[in-house]
Amino acid sequence: MKKSIDITMPSLGADMSEGMLVEWLIKVGDKVKHGDIIAVLETQKGAIDMEAYHDGIITQLLVQPVNTVPVGSVLARIDTEEKSLNESKNQNTSTEDIIKEPITTEEISTEKIITEKITPEKIVSEKIIDEPVLLSAAALTEKPLLKPQKKIIEKLNINTKTNNKTNRVLASPIVRKIAKAQQLDLLRIKGSGPNGGIILKDIAQITPKTRLTEGESLTNMRSAIAAAMTKSKQEIPHFYLSVDLPINKAQQWLQQVNKDKTPQTHILLIALVLKAVAISLQKYPQLNGFYQQGHFEPVSEINIANVISLRAGGVVVPALRHVEQLSVPEIMSALRDITRRSRAIERGERLRSSELMGATITITNMGERGVDQVFGIIYPPQVAIIGVGKVKKVPQVCDEKIDIGEQITLCLSADHRVVDGMLAAKFLNSLAKNLQKPEQL
Repeated sequence: MKKSIDITMPSLGADMSEGMLVEWLIKVGDKVKHGDIIAVLETQKGAIDMEAYHDGIITQLLVQPVNTVPVGSVLARIDTEEKSLNESKNQNTSTEDIIKEPITTEEISTEKIITEKITPEKIVSEKIIDEPVLLSAAALTEKPLLKPQKKIIEKLNINTKTNNKTNRVLASPIVRKIAKAQQLDLLRIKGSGPNGGIILKDIAQITPKTRLTEGESLTNMRSAIAAAMTKSKQEIPHFYLSVDLPINKAQQWLQQVNKDKTPQTHILLIALVLKAVAISLQKYPQLNGFYQQGHFEPVSEINIANVISLRAGGVVVPALRHVEQLSVPEIMSALRDITRRSRAIERGERLRSSELMGATITITNMGERGVDQVFGIIYPPQVAIIGVGKVKKVPQVCDEKIDIGEQITLCLSADHRVVDGMLAAKFLNSLAKNLQKPEQL
């Protein structure tokens, strides 16, 4: 039995009121599978690959590219078998049932609601935004920082004749921002999008590296981070624990497994930490899930978000999914891939929508920046964040002898509404013991 399912504009943040459909990568009649990339969307995070969450056949494309529509708007429809529908629902609890209104700190901005009459003799183009685009993502939360309003599509009507006279170019907001930062003349760039519109890949092909100007991009970014982190600290009763962890065995194991590998394929300590965290969360699931609507919702799958700094400033926090099912080499490979793509956003690369949703816990690794320890601020609706410090040489007592060994400091910030000190201490001790046995991870 076939059933028609709506494909809607996804919410990648509770403050995200709308998104732009940049490009369809499928057409009516195409067969798609769960996880296939079907469209390119544009949000304040940049361009995002939209995935299919069901197996089936595309029956309708209801929104044309280079149009901005509210979150939840039906973009297309897919026919799927009833069995496939049920399987998809079970497989996607994290994106459909668990996550309720995720939010990212860098995408928060004051919204303007504009209403204009649209007449047949006018064409609709996206609003040109003069504020710097924020190519970063951060905390998830279930509540918007702004008071909910009735959203109306924000569009700018441009008469066709006027558009020609003023030599206006059809280009999306992020394209205009990158072009401005790189001092590119859009009039000289041939667009490959609908109606000749210029899309990200057009400018990615002519500019080897694109950077936002720091002063422009970071002003709004810092205010966004301040708003979301203030909300977290005001609503979540944080408490903090740390443990100094000898890593001599872990370092020896890494040296052994990396002996025949090239530097580009070396397994790093952070991969062991991620695997050890996943194993400990299986034993203490109270730290893996979401605090929403006054109660904690544990999640069976372990999706660990990693804070990745961007070279142009800001951060993205994509998640590695089902870490408990991955081997240490697979974790390292996935981490390298997602880090590379995150830092290549400015050059036109894209993250998947699923990578920015569904994280159940976060790790921030400041050790690579020379920091001894870091107590992070929890990303709601998660209930914990783990900070990793740098590797340092310290005196250690072994068999009643003092020797020089290596250690790191692991810090845990936890939500006291869900977790108490004893449970948090047990989790940290479990994590430390797991890292002492790297060959078993």
